[in-house]
Amino acid sequence: MSNPQKTVFIYTMPGDWHAILAEAALKQRGHRVLRYFGTDFPALADIEFEYGEGGESLRVHTIDGSYQLSEFDVVWNRRMTAPKLPGGIDPRDRDYVSQQLRFGDASMRSLLREAFWINPYDAARNADHKPKQLQLALRNGLKIPETLISNRPDAIRRFIDTHPSVIHKPLIGAAWEEDDKTLSTYTARVRPEDLPGEALLRAAPGIFQAQVPKRFEVRAQFFGASYFALKIDSTRIEYGEMDWRLHQNGAMTDGSVVLPDAVYRACLKQLDSLGLVAGAFDFIVTPDDEWIYLEVNEAGQFIFVEQWHTAFTLFDALCDFIESGDPAFRYRQKSDPQRLADLIATTDPERISEQDASRRVVAPAGTPVEASAGMSAQAQAEAA
Repeated sequence: MSNPQKTVFIYTMPGDWHAILAEAALKQRGHRVLRYFGTDFPALADIEFEYGEGGESLRVHTIDGSYQLSEFDVVWNRRMTAPKLPGGIDPRDRDYVSQQLRFGDASMRSLLREAFWINPYDAARNADHKPKQLQLALRNGLKIPETLISNRPDAIRRFIDTHPSVIHKPLIGAAWEEDDKTLSTYTARVRPEDLPGEALLRAAPGIFQAQVPKRFEVRAQFFGASYFALKIDSTRIEYGEMDWRLHQNGAMTDGSVVLPDAVYRACLKQLDSLGLVAGAFDFIVTPDDEWIYLEVNEAGQFIFVEQWHTAFTLFDALCDFIESGDPAFRYRQKSDPQRLADLIATTDPERISEQDASRRVVAPAGTPVEASAGMSAQAQAEAA
């Protein structure tokens, strides 16, 4: 029996292959999809919220169509981006216009709350905070590395002196342009002699963790109560002892792995504590077979998981999850599921990404307005 048609709001950014392929997969199933770019508002998207004796009419207008907000059954909070201040605004008015845009965007999110969110906005933002994740992980029965998060020089030096090998991570990933190159933050070993002066140490807090010995690593993508766990042998690549994301290559995997029952139950508790219904978990498995929790990324990348292990059918599971609207969703493998390779072949996401980058709309005054297709620095840093 076919599922009733859903109307799905994918909140994303230009060029996001995950959103492009999910839109194609959902449309193949007969669903309506709006792939909405936050940066389109207000140049390419309008809100129109009308209230009166006759009730309410809450609409969003985009170059891809107009929708009543009540039509949306599901919101996939994939890559939420902020409105973009239009050109031609008097400098004295920029702060005011920017504030009104932010509140207009937030109002639309609020009015969409009756839909099923993957993941709820407030929960997703809370999950961005690694200190909160680590606190909840301990409470939920997950093992974590010995960790210090600080900008206090004495505490940082003491922590490094106490552990034989320490790594550093930023509180949130960052990327920047330098000499025509895009540079990003990754995990790195830190020694006492690597530390800058006290002023710089105080200027930016960071995450310092005791380095954990690795037998292999695991990326486990959860949709509801179902997961796809990929075994990653980071010892096969250069710098793999630090951060396998620097050299993403399918040769690093031996295929799927099953989470121990205790780890699986703890992951469900972690999702529930954070208010999430989906997420990408990262673990280190030690030579002693201990599972060490690193983080859960509420909007983590998962295309590479299906590319590395084609027996996984993550997009098929995602579509089933969206159709279910059930936080406790359990995926049932089909005999003929939608597969990533077929979606890429029939959709051509590279071509659609180029269209995203070049699309234009004519403003009322007759002046062409170009959509912003640039990837934010933070999004560039979210390589995994």
